Amino acid sequence: MAAAQCALLIGKPLTRHLTVRLERQGIADSDAVKAIGKLITLLRDHVRKTAGGEIAYVWSRENGAIIGGHVHILLHLPAGYIWRGHRVQQWIERVSRRPYKKGAIKTTRIGGTAKAHEQNPGLYMANLATVVGYIIKGTCPKTAAALELKRIKARGRVMGKRCGKSQNIRQFP
Repeated sequence: MAAAQCALLIGKPLTRHLTVRLERQGIADSDAVKAIGKLITLLRDHVRKTAGGEIAYVWSRENGAIIGGHVHILLHLPAGYIWRGHRVQQWIERVSRRPYKKGAIKTTRIGGTAKAHEQNPGLYMANLATVVGYIIKGTCPKTAAALELKRIKARGRVMGKRCGKSQNIRQFP
C-alpha cells in the first residue's frame, strides 16, 4: 500500500496490472523469483530503449489451488509507451524457455485507461485501492484488520520472496 502511494508521489502512478501464471508456463516455484526478475528486466530495458522512460513496479506472488503459482505485477509505464501483449508473451517464452501457453498472461489497465490517473483521478484512486487490496489479500488476519481490508484469502505457500518493488519506489515515513 505504501509503495503504491509512493509511486503516485514520485509521479509514477501504477497504471497496469499484469498477472503471469508462472506454473502454467512451466516455471517451478523455486525458480519464480528469478523468472520475475528476468521478465521485469526485459520490460524495463525495452521501455528505456523505446520510450526513453523509467518503469516502476510492485509485485506479489501467490500459489492458489486452482490457478497455481502466479505473480501480480502493478506497473507504471511512461507516457508514450505502447503496451503490446505479444511482446510480453515473447518475453515469457524466453524466460521459461517454453512456447507460450494460452492464458498464462492477463493484463488490465488500472482505472480503465492509460491516463485514468489524469483524466479521472477519483475512479483511478478507487480502482487502484481495489487492485492493491486484491494483491495483498493474503496478509495475516491481524494486519488485514488493522488495514481494514475487505478481502482476505490465503495466498498459498511460496518458495523464496513473496513480494517486491522497484528501487525507485521508496518508503516514506
